[in-house]
Amino acid sequence: MTWSQWFVTPALTSVFFLLGVLTFYWFISSKLIKHLEKRHKDVNPTRIQTIVGVIYIMLLIIVTQLSVEGTTNGWVFVNFQVFAVIFVSYFLELNLRPWQLGILILAYMSINNTLTIGLSWLFALTYFGLYFAMTFIKKHRHASQWRNFCDYTLVNLVFAVAMWADIKFRFELTYAAVAWEVLFSFFFMTITFVYINSVLDGANTIAHLTYTTNFDELTRVHNYYAFKNEFGQAFGYAQTQQIPLTIMLFDIDHFKHVNDTYGHLAGDYVLSNVARLITKQLKTIDPTLTLYRTGGEEFTIIFKNYTTTQAADHAKAIAQMIHDQAFHYAGQDIDISISAGVTALQTIDENQLDLYRRADQNLYYSKRHGRDQITID
Repeated sequence: MTWSQWFVTPALTSVFFLLGVLTFYWFISSKLIKHLEKRHKDVNPTRIQTIVGVIYIMLLIIVTQLSVEGTTNGWVFVNFQVFAVIFVSYFLELNLRPWQLGILILAYMSINNTLTIGLSWLFALTYFGLYFAMTFIKKHRHASQWRNFCDYTLVNLVFAVAMWADIKFRFELTYAAVAWEVLFSFFFMTITFVYINSVLDGANTIAHLTYTTNFDELTRVHNYYAFKNEFGQAFGYAQTQQIPLTIMLFDIDHFKHVNDTYGHLAGDYVLSNVARLITKQLKTIDPTLTLYRTGGEEFTIIFKNYTTTQAADHAKAIAQMIHDQAFHYAGQDIDISISAGVTALQTIDENQLDLYRRADQNLYYSKRHGRDQITID
């Protein structure tokens, strides 16, 4: 991690080491997130990335430092330690309290056998300050990325100089060696800033594309594309494991009349509020249940591991809630109800289309026979 003895080789190996550390972190965290998302509905990717990042960086610091403990090269991983604290404070935005960070620093000093060295305490104090300085500038970011980089660089350089001054006297390094290390710290942290922000920008773009692909913009519930994927998986799993699977198709009664009478903005209001109310009720029924908008005014709910009887009780409660709800738009009251079709997986169903078609037939039976009702088989 230093180029005080050679100019090219340590610089290049340090860069590749840094990029390897970061890339391997993204690989581990993304794999873990995907693994957990397959098994749990509510996964917080940011929290997982933070936990994995802290554990990963702590282990790397300990392993690298122990490899040079007690030698005259005990200072060679200082820039990596600077990177570590910046990574968890600025990029992972880990919010540690002073006493928590203090305990971590003391634990590290104990492992490194530096509790009795006065200059190590000064280094630890500087390290402590760097963490909270980085946390502060992260919380006070600017709209301009250039200004953010300037703040980031200034804090990095100030603390790098202070830390390397401490190291100079402790290990009796030359001023030239320290100057190279401070310069390299700037180079090191610049690469970190550019690389991580590029990765985060890419991740944000993917997240946005994933959201727009899977969610309906108006109602903010899952769309037909998401339903098709989830329904196919649920159907296959239910058949293989021989567990119940029930679906509920419903649409808003006389929705064309709402648009023609009150305007399309009123129609949008009805759609978004029906979706919001049902989503809220589903969370109280079963947080694993998801609402999908599968057509203009048509929605679907997949009841995994629910029998028809179990799902029917919830379907009736949802329909009654919408029927009783008061919808007001532009000073006018709008009466809203839904018609629904509910059916469960049967042994005769060869694929998910058979199940879906039967639910759709039940829905249209409800619509043809007076609406505001549920047909169940």
